[in-house]
Amino acid sequence: DICPIKIKKHGRRAKSLFKYGLTHLSNVLFSNDIDKFIHCCKFLSCT
Repeated sequence: DICPIKIKKHGRRAKSLFKYGLTHLSNVLFSNDIDKFIHCCKFLSCT
């Protein structure tokens, strides 16, 4: 499910960490999987 972010020739990531996280959150929100949603909420609230 989770794969490493590719590094381009100029040394930058192909996708920023912010965009990677935002995409993951949107996938969780629209997947209707309550367990993944609760896990993300706990992670974001640091509890």
